[in-house]
Amino acid sequence: MSEPSTDSVDVDLFGRTDVGIVRTSNEDNFAIDEGDDERNPVIVVCDGMGGAAAGEVASKIAVDVVIAEMREATNAGDRAVFARHLRRAVRTANRRVFDESHRDWKLRGMGTTLSAAGLVGKELVIAQVGDSRGYILRGSTLVQVTRDQSIVSALLHAGRITEKEAENFAQANVILQALGVQDDVDVALSVVELRRGDRLLMCSDGLHGPVDQDDLRSLLRDSGTPRAAADALVDAARDAGGPDNITAVVADYTGEGLDEPASADDLPKFIEFDPSEEGDRAITSTSRVAHRLAARAGVGDDPGPRPIPATAQHQTIDGGPASSQLADRARIGWVAWTMAIVVALAVAALLLWRG
Repeated sequence: MSEPSTDSVDVDLFGRTDVGIVRTSNEDNFAIDEGDDERNPVIVVCDGMGGAAAGEVASKIAVDVVIAEMREATNAGDRAVFARHLRRAVRTANRRVFDESHRDWKLRGMGTTLSAAGLVGKELVIAQVGDSRGYILRGSTLVQVTRDQSIVSALLHAGRITEKEAENFAQANVILQALGVQDDVDVALSVVELRRGDRLLMCSDGLHGPVDQDDLRSLLRDSGTPRAAADALVDAARDAGGPDNITAVVADYTGEGLDEPASADDLPKFIEFDPSEEGDRAITSTSRVAHRLAARAGVGDDPGPRPIPATAQHQTIDGGPASSQLADRARIGWVAWTMAIVVALAVAALLLWRG
């Protein structure tokens, strides 16, 4: 699919989702609104959890609500206006999932992660809840442009563990929040300035878990089209055991409206910001959302995101049924309020089954 966007930015994109090898149902969902003269292009990726069909229900509600809400918003040429629309859409989706889970006891406790990206002029505005991810490939360098809302990420960025320790962290799949678990949610917002030729990947952890960052980069770099890239990425996750549902949306940004990279050092950078601040000023690279979540997790002061090395590895989820169930029970634990709770996350009462 190829559509001209505002400011002479052209977008070519394709998405694919797959059940994987181990799971019997697919609780991932994604949606793409290519936009037009009235609407900004928007991509949403959700990874549902809750067991049986509940995770699929949660992720489907979330993508549908966010896309519907953003279609109601007029085309926003200002990133702060667009970001406020996007944040409101995500919070509306959260409330819808939460309410639905309380209307039907069979859906009680369901939730979903969410990563959403919308094009505003020459920039991407990204909303993040949980640990689905966004990456940008610029030239031969792949940069993660979202920050996981997870225990391991909070510990890593607070300096409590090293990157090597993070690779083998026992609770690597425990997230700090998800849509639908509480009646409201903190939405982390960030903005990325695009360059001509940038390739965006939005994905669930069924991809970025079993496929390490070196391979993600190689597959994105060597695949000619977004369709070919999405197919190659999903196939790679399946070849790695396919322990979870797999979703990949790939988008290429070209056109005269985007500048060429200024140099080899002109790498993607994301700034987390609060669009309610006067003048839409950046509030430093440490978002208030990340700080609050880290504090709730009992990991102390949070110095904010650090660049992710191109060789960074990510935890591969064990595909065995028993270990998958244990990981699932840990995955949706709400905020770990103290370090004692962090230690006891595996048996916390609020844990859900991850789909």
